[in-house]
Amino acid sequence: MRCLFVCADDFLWRLAGERGETRLSPVWVVEEARVRARIAERGAEALAGRLDADSVYRRAFRTGNEPVLLAIERARQAAVVAAIRRVAPSAPLVVLAETAPAGAEPLVALSPAAVATAVLEPALERAVTRARVERVRAHFDDAERVLIMMQDDPDPDAIASAWALRTLLGRTKTAAPIATFGTITRPENRAMTRILEIDVERIAPRDVASYDRIAMVDTQPAFFEEPMGEVDLVIDHHPEETPTRARLRDVRPSYGATSTILTEYLRAADVKIRERLATALLYGIKTDTLHLERGATRADMEAFAHLHAHANHNALRRIERPDLPEAALDVLAKGIARRRLVDGVMLVHLGVVGYPELVAQFADLLLQVEGAEWSVVSGRIGSELHISVRNVGYVRAAGDVVHDAFGKLGSAGGHRSMAKAVVRLRDWRAAGLPTAGNEVGEAIASRFLKSLRAAGE
Repeated sequence: MRCLFVCADDFLWRLAGERGETRLSPVWVVEEARVRARIAERGAEALAGRLDADSVYRRAFRTGNEPVLLAIERARQAAVVAAIRRVAPSAPLVVLAETAPAGAEPLVALSPAAVATAVLEPALERAVTRARVERVRAHFDDAERVLIMMQDDPDPDAIASAWALRTLLGRTKTAAPIATFGTITRPENRAMTRILEIDVERIAPRDVASYDRIAMVDTQPAFFEEPMGEVDLVIDHHPEETPTRARLRDVRPSYGATSTILTEYLRAADVKIRERLATALLYGIKTDTLHLERGATRADMEAFAHLHAHANHNALRRIERPDLPEAALDVLAKGIARRRLVDGVMLVHLGVVGYPELVAQFADLLLQVEGAEWSVVSGRIGSELHISVRNVGYVRAAGDVVHDAFGKLGSAGGHRSMAKAVVRLRDWRAAGLPTAGNEVGEAIASRFLKSLRAAGE
Protein backbone atom coordinates (compact mmCIF):
# COMPACT_ATOMS: atom_id res chain seq x y z
CA MET A 1 0.00 0.00 0.00
CA ARG A 2 1.44 3.35 -1.06
CA CYS A 3 1.53 5.91 1.77
CA LEU A 4 3.27 9.16 2.71
CA PHE A 5 5.59 9.50 5.71
CA VAL A 6 5.99 13.23 6.34
CA CYS A 7 8.78 14.48 8.61
CA ALA A 8 11.09 17.51 8.47
CA ASP A 9 14.23 15.40 8.99
CA ASP A 10 15.11 11.69 8.77
CA PHE A 11 13.57 10.74 12.16
CA LEU A 12 10.87 8.50 10.66
CA TRP A 13 13.36 6.94 8.29
CA ARG A 14 15.72 6.06 11.13
CA LEU A 15 12.82 4.69 13.12
CA ALA A 16 11.18 2.55 10.45
CA GLY A 17 13.14 2.83 7.22
CA GLU A 18 14.51 -0.71 7.06
CA ARG A 19 11.54 -2.79 8.09
CA GLY A 20 12.07 -5.92 6.00
CA GLU A 21 8.87 -7.42 4.66
CA THR A 22 5.88 -5.08 4.88
CA ARG A 23 2.62 -4.29 3.13
CA LEU A 24 3.50 -0.59 3.13
CA SER A 25 5.23 1.18 0.25
CA PRO A 26 6.11 4.57 1.77
CA VAL A 27 7.16 7.77 0.07
CA TRP A 28 9.39 9.69 2.48
CA VAL A 29 8.56 13.42 2.36
CA VAL A 30 11.27 15.59 3.98
CA GLU A 31 12.37 19.21 3.82
CA GLU A 32 16.09 19.11 3.05
CA ALA A 33 17.57 17.83 -0.22
CA ARG A 34 20.53 16.23 1.56
CA VAL A 35 18.16 14.15 3.74
CA ARG A 36 16.22 13.10 0.63
CA ALA A 37 19.48 12.05 -1.06
CA ARG A 38 20.55 9.98 1.96
CA ILE A 39 17.23 8.10 1.96
CA ALA A 40 17.26 7.65 -1.82
CA GLU A 41 20.77 6.15 -1.64
CA ARG A 42 19.24 3.26 0.36
CA GLY A 43 16.81 2.53 -2.48
CA ALA A 44 13.71 4.24 -1.04
CA GLU A 45 11.46 6.76 -2.77
CA ALA A 46 11.89 10.21 -1.23
CA LEU A 47 10.89 13.79 -2.03
CA ALA A 48 12.07 17.10 -0.59
CA GLY A 49 10.32 20.44 -0.29
CA ARG A 50 8.59 22.82 2.09
CA LEU A 51 6.15 20.79 4.14
CA ASP A 52 3.66 23.65 4.42
CA ALA A 53 3.58 24.17 0.61
CA ASP A 54 1.36 22.37 -1.88
CA SER A 55 4.04 21.57 -4.46
CA VAL A 56 5.74 18.66 -2.69
CA TYR A 57 2.40 16.93 -2.12
CA ARG A 58 1.35 17.30 -5.77
CA ARG A 59 4.42 15.24 -6.60
CA ALA A 60 3.88 12.75 -3.75
CA PHE A 61 0.20 11.87 -4.19
CA ARG A 62 -1.01 9.71 -7.06
CA THR A 63 -4.65 9.09 -6.22
CA GLY A 64 -5.18 11.56 -3.42
CA ASN A 65 -6.31 8.73 -1.13
CA GLU A 66 -2.91 7.58 0.12
CA PRO A 67 -2.68 7.48 3.94
CA VAL A 68 -0.35 10.04 5.54
CA LEU A 69 1.69 9.73 8.75
CA LEU A 70 2.83 13.10 10.14
CA ALA A 71 5.76 13.52 12.53
CA ILE A 72 5.78 17.31 12.82
CA GLU A 73 6.22 19.59 15.80
CA ARG A 74 2.89 20.82 17.15
CA ALA A 75 3.44 24.45 16.13
CA ARG A 76 3.61 23.54 12.43
CA GLN A 77 0.93 20.85 12.29
CA ALA A 78 -1.95 23.11 11.26
CA ALA A 79 -0.04 24.61 8.32
CA VAL A 80 1.21 21.22 7.09
CA VAL A 81 -2.26 19.64 7.38
CA ALA A 82 -3.75 22.58 5.44
CA ALA A 83 -1.22 22.09 2.61
CA ILE A 84 -2.01 18.37 2.40
CA ARG A 85 -5.75 19.04 2.42
CA ARG A 86 -5.48 21.48 -0.50
CA VAL A 87 -3.98 18.66 -2.59
CA ALA A 88 -5.73 15.59 -1.13
CA PRO A 89 -8.93 16.51 0.73
CA SER A 90 -9.89 12.89 1.49
CA ALA A 91 -6.50 11.35 2.40
CA PRO A 92 -6.49 9.62 5.85
CA LEU A 93 -4.21 11.55 8.24
CA VAL A 94 -2.44 10.17 11.32
CA VAL A 95 -0.20 12.27 13.57
CA LEU A 96 2.62 10.83 15.67
CA ALA A 97 1.70 12.22 19.09
CA GLU A 98 0.42 11.11 22.47
CA THR A 99 -2.89 12.92 21.83
CA ALA A 100 -4.44 14.40 18.73
CA PRO A 101 -4.00 18.19 18.62
CA ALA A 102 -7.04 20.43 18.87
CA GLY A 103 -7.71 22.26 15.64
CA ALA A 104 -9.91 22.75 12.65
CA GLU A 105 -9.68 19.10 11.68
CA PRO A 106 -9.76 16.06 13.96
CA LEU A 107 -6.67 13.89 13.55
CA VAL A 108 -6.00 10.33 14.66
CA ALA A 109 -3.07 10.14 17.09
CA LEU A 110 -0.49 7.37 17.08
CA SER A 111 1.49 7.16 20.32
CA PRO A 112 5.29 7.31 19.86
CA ALA A 113 5.59 4.73 22.64
CA ALA A 114 3.37 2.34 20.70
CA VAL A 115 5.44 2.88 17.56
CA ALA A 116 8.68 2.30 19.43
CA THR A 117 7.32 -0.93 20.89
CA ALA A 118 6.14 -2.17 17.50
CA VAL A 119 9.49 -1.39 15.90
CA LEU A 120 12.00 -2.04 18.68
CA GLU A 121 10.61 -5.28 20.15
CA PRO A 122 10.64 -7.22 16.84
CA ALA A 123 14.08 -5.80 16.03
CA LEU A 124 15.40 -6.86 19.42
CA GLU A 125 13.87 -10.34 19.13
CA ARG A 126 15.42 -10.75 15.68
CA ALA A 127 18.81 -9.57 16.94
CA VAL A 128 18.73 -12.00 19.87
CA THR A 129 17.80 -14.86 17.51
CA ARG A 130 20.58 -13.90 15.13
CA ALA A 131 23.03 -13.95 18.03
CA ARG A 132 21.87 -17.50 18.86
CA VAL A 133 22.33 -18.49 15.23
CA GLU A 134 25.87 -17.11 15.08
CA ARG A 135 26.77 -18.97 18.26
CA VAL A 136 25.40 -22.23 16.86
CA ARG A 137 27.21 -21.78 13.56
CA ALA A 138 30.50 -20.99 15.30
CA HIS A 139 30.18 -24.10 17.48
CA PHE A 140 29.70 -26.41 14.49
CA ASP A 141 31.95 -24.60 12.03
CA ASP A 142 35.11 -26.67 12.52
CA ALA A 143 33.35 -30.06 12.71
CA GLU A 144 33.95 -32.41 9.82
CA ARG A 145 30.90 -34.59 10.53
CA VAL A 146 27.74 -33.40 12.28
CA LEU A 147 24.89 -35.71 13.31
CA ILE A 148 21.38 -34.26 13.51
CA MET A 149 19.32 -36.59 15.72
CA MET A 150 15.55 -36.97 15.98
CA GLN A 151 13.34 -39.20 18.16
CA ASP A 152 12.96 -42.90 17.35
CA ASP A 153 9.79 -42.45 15.26
CA PRO A 154 10.19 -38.87 14.02
CA ASP A 155 7.13 -36.76 13.25
CA PRO A 156 6.84 -33.94 10.67
CA ASP A 157 7.94 -31.30 13.17
CA ALA A 158 11.16 -33.19 13.89
CA ILE A 159 11.89 -33.98 10.24
CA ALA A 160 11.32 -30.40 9.10
CA SER A 161 13.35 -28.97 12.00
CA ALA A 162 16.27 -31.28 11.27
CA TRP A 163 16.29 -30.28 7.61
CA ALA A 164 16.08 -26.59 8.58
CA LEU A 165 19.04 -26.94 10.96
CA ARG A 166 21.15 -28.57 8.25
CA THR A 167 20.22 -25.69 5.92
CA LEU A 168 21.09 -23.14 8.60
CA LEU A 169 24.53 -24.74 9.05
CA GLY A 170 25.07 -24.75 5.28
CA ARG A 171 25.81 -28.48 5.28
CA THR A 172 25.18 -31.25 2.78
CA LYS A 173 23.39 -34.49 3.65
CA THR A 174 26.80 -36.20 3.73
CA ALA A 175 28.37 -33.67 6.10
CA ALA A 176 25.29 -33.52 8.34
CA PRO A 177 22.99 -36.54 8.01
CA ILE A 178 19.51 -36.48 9.54
CA ALA A 179 19.14 -39.62 11.64
CA THR A 180 17.01 -41.67 14.00
CA PHE A 181 17.50 -44.87 15.99
CA GLY A 182 14.06 -46.04 14.87
CA THR A 183 11.96 -45.87 11.72
CA ILE A 184 9.30 -43.60 10.29
CA THR A 185 6.02 -45.46 10.65
CA ARG A 186 3.12 -43.09 10.06
CA PRO A 187 1.99 -43.00 6.40
CA GLU A 188 1.87 -39.17 6.26
CA ASN A 189 5.41 -38.92 7.57
CA ARG A 190 6.72 -41.44 5.06
CA ALA A 191 4.89 -39.54 2.31
CA MET A 192 6.50 -36.32 3.52
CA THR A 193 10.05 -37.66 3.20
CA ARG A 194 9.29 -39.19 -0.20
CA ILE A 195 7.49 -36.24 -1.79
CA LEU A 196 9.85 -33.58 -0.42
CA GLU A 197 12.93 -35.78 -0.99
CA ILE A 198 14.21 -35.68 2.58
CA ASP A 199 16.86 -38.28 3.39
CA VAL A 200 16.52 -39.79 6.86
CA GLU A 201 19.07 -42.40 7.96
CA ARG A 202 18.54 -45.12 10.53
CA ILE A 203 21.63 -45.53 12.71
CA ALA A 204 22.64 -47.63 15.71
CA PRO A 205 23.56 -46.05 19.06
CA ARG A 206 27.16 -47.15 18.60
CA ASP A 207 27.41 -45.02 15.43
CA VAL A 208 27.00 -41.78 17.36
CA ALA A 209 30.59 -41.81 18.58
CA SER A 210 31.90 -41.48 15.01
CA TYR A 211 30.58 -37.90 14.67
CA ASP A 212 32.39 -34.73 15.73
CA ARG A 213 29.27 -32.86 16.85
CA ILE A 214 25.78 -34.02 17.89
CA ALA A 215 22.66 -31.88 17.50
CA MET A 216 19.13 -32.83 18.57
CA VAL A 217 15.91 -31.30 17.30
CA ASP A 218 12.40 -31.82 18.69
CA THR A 219 13.84 -34.16 21.32
CA GLN A 220 16.29 -34.19 24.24
CA PRO A 221 18.96 -36.63 25.49
CA ALA A 222 16.76 -37.73 28.40
CA PHE A 223 14.04 -38.90 25.99
CA PHE A 224 16.22 -41.76 24.67
CA GLU A 225 16.52 -45.16 26.27
CA GLU A 226 20.15 -45.25 25.17
CA PRO A 227 22.51 -43.16 27.35
CA MET A 228 23.43 -40.13 25.23
CA GLY A 229 25.56 -38.07 27.61
CA GLU A 230 26.08 -34.40 26.84
CA VAL A 231 25.37 -33.33 23.26
CA ASP A 232 26.35 -30.14 21.45
CA LEU A 233 22.93 -28.65 20.69
CA VAL A 234 19.29 -29.17 21.62
CA ILE A 235 16.46 -27.23 19.98
CA ASP A 236 13.05 -28.35 21.21
CA HIS A 237 9.60 -27.22 22.29
CA HIS A 238 8.81 -30.09 24.67
CA PRO A 239 9.04 -29.58 28.44
CA GLU A 240 12.26 -30.79 30.07
CA GLU A 241 11.74 -33.95 32.12
CA THR A 242 15.29 -33.58 33.46
CA PRO A 243 17.80 -30.75 32.90
CA THR A 244 18.96 -30.86 29.29
CA ARG A 245 22.59 -31.90 28.95
CA ALA A 246 23.80 -29.82 26.03
CA ARG A 247 26.51 -27.24 25.42
CA LEU A 248 23.97 -25.10 23.57
CA ARG A 249 20.24 -25.35 24.22
CA ASP A 250 17.08 -23.60 23.10
CA VAL A 251 14.07 -25.26 24.75
CA ARG A 252 10.77 -23.36 24.53
CA PRO A 253 7.78 -25.28 25.94
CA SER A 254 5.52 -22.30 25.26
CA TYR A 255 5.96 -22.76 21.49
CA GLY A 256 3.62 -25.04 19.58
CA ALA A 257 6.31 -26.49 17.32
CA THR A 258 10.09 -26.77 17.01
CA SER A 259 9.62 -25.83 13.34
CA THR A 260 8.63 -22.36 14.53
CA ILE A 261 11.95 -21.93 16.34
CA LEU A 262 13.91 -23.03 13.27
CA THR A 263 11.86 -20.74 11.02
CA GLU A 264 12.81 -17.83 13.29
CA TYR A 265 16.47 -18.90 13.04
CA LEU A 266 16.40 -18.99 9.24
CA ARG A 267 14.64 -15.63 8.94
CA ALA A 268 16.94 -13.92 11.45
CA ALA A 269 19.97 -15.20 9.53
CA ASP A 270 18.47 -14.06 6.20
CA VAL A 271 18.59 -17.61 4.84
CA LYS A 272 16.26 -18.06 1.87
CA ILE A 273 13.64 -20.68 2.73
CA ARG A 274 13.08 -22.56 -0.50
CA GLU A 275 9.76 -24.08 -1.47
CA ARG A 276 10.34 -27.66 -0.34
CA LEU A 277 11.75 -26.60 3.05
CA ALA A 278 8.91 -24.09 3.51
CA THR A 279 6.44 -26.89 2.81
CA ALA A 280 8.10 -29.16 5.37
CA LEU A 281 8.21 -26.47 8.08
CA LEU A 282 4.60 -25.46 7.42
CA TYR A 283 3.50 -29.08 7.75
CA GLY A 284 5.55 -29.42 10.94
CA ILE A 285 3.70 -26.50 12.52
CA LYS A 286 0.31 -27.69 11.23
CA THR A 287 0.66 -31.18 12.67
CA ASP A 288 2.01 -30.17 16.08
CA THR A 289 -0.59 -27.42 16.58
CA LEU A 290 -3.54 -29.11 14.83
CA HIS A 291 -3.76 -26.32 12.24
CA LEU A 292 -2.97 -23.65 14.90
CA GLU A 293 -5.85 -24.84 17.10
CA ARG A 294 -3.76 -26.53 19.82
CA GLY A 295 -1.12 -24.68 21.82
CA ALA A 296 -0.28 -22.20 19.07
CA THR A 297 1.41 -18.93 20.07
CA ARG A 298 1.85 -15.64 18.25
CA ALA A 299 5.27 -16.89 17.13
CA ASP A 300 3.70 -20.03 15.61
CA MET A 301 1.13 -17.93 13.77
CA GLU A 302 3.75 -15.54 12.39
CA ALA A 303 5.96 -18.41 11.21
CA PHE A 304 2.92 -20.15 9.70
CA ALA A 305 1.90 -17.01 7.80
CA HIS A 306 5.42 -16.51 6.44
CA LEU A 307 5.80 -20.13 5.33
CA HIS A 308 2.29 -20.33 3.87
CA ALA A 309 3.26 -17.85 1.15
CA HIS A 310 6.30 -19.92 0.11
CA ALA A 311 5.05 -23.53 0.42
CA ASN A 312 3.89 -25.93 -2.30
CA HIS A 313 0.28 -26.56 -1.33
CA ASN A 314 -0.26 -29.26 -3.96
CA ALA A 315 2.58 -31.25 -2.39
CA LEU A 316 1.12 -30.57 1.05
CA ARG A 317 -2.25 -32.04 0.05
CA ARG A 318 -0.53 -35.18 -1.26
CA ILE A 319 1.34 -35.56 2.05
CA GLU A 320 -1.76 -35.08 4.19
CA ARG A 321 -3.79 -37.69 2.32
CA PRO A 322 -1.57 -40.77 2.04
CA ASP A 323 -2.85 -44.23 1.37
CA LEU A 324 -4.40 -45.76 4.51
CA PRO A 325 -3.86 -49.53 4.79
CA GLU A 326 -7.12 -51.49 4.89
CA ALA A 327 -5.84 -53.28 7.99
CA ALA A 328 -5.85 -49.93 9.82
CA LEU A 329 -9.57 -49.58 9.14
CA ASP A 330 -10.17 -53.04 10.58
CA VAL A 331 -8.32 -52.02 13.77
CA LEU A 332 -10.37 -48.83 14.02
CA ALA A 333 -13.62 -50.71 13.46
CA LYS A 334 -12.85 -53.10 16.33
CA GLY A 335 -11.90 -50.21 18.58
CA ILE A 336 -15.07 -48.25 17.79
CA ALA A 337 -17.18 -51.30 18.56
CA ARG A 338 -15.70 -51.34 22.09
CA ARG A 339 -15.82 -47.57 22.70
CA ARG A 340 -17.15 -46.04 25.92
CA LEU A 341 -17.99 -42.42 26.72
CA VAL A 342 -17.70 -41.85 30.48
CA ASP A 343 -18.14 -38.36 31.95
CA GLY A 344 -16.90 -36.71 28.75
CA VAL A 345 -14.02 -39.16 28.27
CA MET A 346 -14.01 -41.29 25.09
CA LEU A 347 -12.22 -44.56 25.94
CA VAL A 348 -11.08 -46.94 23.19
CA HIS A 349 -8.68 -49.88 23.33
CA LEU A 350 -7.63 -50.96 19.84
CA GLY A 351 -5.95 -54.24 20.74
CA VAL A 352 -2.97 -55.20 18.58
CA VAL A 353 -1.87 -52.29 16.36
CA GLY A 354 0.63 -52.36 13.49
CA TYR A 355 2.45 -49.11 14.30
CA PRO A 356 2.34 -46.52 17.14
CA GLU A 357 1.15 -43.54 15.14
CA LEU A 358 -2.23 -45.18 14.51
CA VAL A 359 -2.96 -44.83 18.23
CA ALA A 360 -2.26 -41.08 18.14
CA GLN A 361 -4.10 -40.68 14.84
CA PHE A 362 -7.26 -42.30 16.19
CA ALA A 363 -7.00 -40.30 19.44
CA ASP A 364 -7.21 -37.13 17.33
CA LEU A 365 -10.15 -38.57 15.38
CA LEU A 366 -12.19 -39.72 18.38
CA LEU A 367 -11.93 -36.37 20.14
CA GLN A 368 -14.44 -35.18 17.52
CA VAL A 369 -17.19 -37.39 18.96
CA GLU A 370 -20.10 -35.37 20.32
CA GLY A 371 -19.86 -34.99 24.09
CA ALA A 372 -16.16 -35.91 24.27
CA GLU A 373 -13.82 -33.53 26.08
CA TRP A 374 -11.11 -36.19 26.30
CA SER A 375 -10.10 -39.11 24.12
CA VAL A 376 -7.98 -41.94 25.54
CA VAL A 377 -6.90 -44.44 22.89
CA SER A 378 -4.61 -47.38 23.62
CA GLY A 379 -3.10 -50.24 21.67
CA ARG A 380 -0.55 -53.00 21.92
CA ILE A 381 2.52 -52.58 19.67
CA GLY A 382 4.90 -55.52 20.02
CA SER A 383 5.85 -55.84 23.68
CA GLU A 384 4.54 -52.39 24.68
CA LEU A 385 1.29 -50.63 25.48
CA HIS A 386 0.89 -47.23 23.85
CA ILE A 387 -1.66 -44.79 25.27
CA SER A 388 -2.46 -41.49 23.50
CA VAL A 389 -4.56 -38.82 25.19
CA ARG A 390 -6.14 -35.71 23.71
CA ASN A 391 -8.41 -33.07 25.18
CA VAL A 392 -10.22 -29.93 24.01
CA GLY A 393 -7.60 -27.62 25.55
CA TYR A 394 -9.59 -25.79 28.20
CA VAL A 395 -9.67 -28.60 30.79
CA ARG A 396 -6.96 -30.02 33.05
CA ALA A 397 -3.50 -30.56 31.58
CA ALA A 398 -3.29 -33.88 29.76
CA GLY A 399 0.42 -34.31 30.51
CA ASP A 400 -0.15 -34.06 34.26
CA VAL A 401 -3.04 -36.52 34.28
CA VAL A 402 -1.21 -39.07 32.12
CA HIS A 403 1.96 -38.79 34.20
CA ASP A 404 -0.03 -39.38 37.38
CA ALA A 405 -1.84 -42.37 35.87
CA PHE A 406 1.03 -44.16 34.16
CA GLY A 407 4.30 -42.46 35.15
CA LYS A 408 5.26 -45.16 37.67
CA LEU A 409 4.83 -47.88 35.04
CA GLY A 410 6.69 -46.37 32.08
CA SER A 411 7.36 -43.12 30.25
CA ALA A 412 4.41 -40.71 30.47
CA GLY A 413 3.79 -36.99 29.97
CA GLY A 414 3.05 -34.33 27.41
CA HIS A 415 1.41 -30.95 26.88
CA ARG A 416 -1.83 -29.41 28.10
CA SER A 417 -4.00 -30.82 25.30
CA MET A 418 -2.04 -33.92 24.25
CA ALA A 419 -0.04 -36.57 26.05
CA LYS A 420 1.33 -40.08 25.67
CA ALA A 421 2.38 -43.04 27.78
CA VAL A 422 4.42 -46.08 26.75
CA VAL A 423 4.56 -49.04 29.14
CA ARG A 424 6.38 -52.31 28.58
CA LEU A 425 4.07 -55.28 28.99
CA ARG A 426 6.42 -56.93 31.46
CA ASP A 427 6.23 -53.83 33.71
CA TRP A 428 2.46 -53.71 33.29
CA ARG A 429 2.23 -57.38 34.26
CA ALA A 430 4.62 -56.89 37.21
CA ALA A 431 2.22 -54.29 38.60
CA GLY A 432 -0.49 -56.96 38.71
CA LEU A 433 -2.40 -55.56 35.72
CA PRO A 434 -4.08 -57.73 33.04
CA THR A 435 -2.42 -58.17 29.65
CA ALA A 436 -5.09 -59.99 27.64
CA GLY A 437 -8.39 -59.09 25.99
CA ASN A 438 -10.72 -56.27 26.94
CA GLU A 439 -9.38 -56.33 30.50
CA VAL A 440 -6.37 -54.30 29.30
CA GLY A 441 -8.60 -51.49 28.11
CA GLU A 442 -10.62 -51.63 31.33
CA ALA A 443 -7.46 -51.29 33.42
CA ILE A 444 -6.21 -48.35 31.36
CA ALA A 445 -9.60 -46.62 31.62
CA SER A 446 -9.76 -47.17 35.37
CA ARG A 447 -6.30 -45.71 36.04
CA PHE A 448 -6.90 -42.72 33.76
CA LEU A 449 -10.34 -41.86 35.19
CA LYS A 450 -9.02 -42.15 38.73
CA SER A 451 -6.20 -39.71 37.99
CA LEU A 452 -8.52 -37.34 36.15
CA ARG A 453 -10.97 -37.22 39.06
CA ALA A 454 -8.14 -36.75 41.54
CA ALA A 455 -6.82 -33.82 39.50
CA GLY A 456 -10.23 -32.17 39.73
CA GLU A 457 -10.50 -32.38 43.49
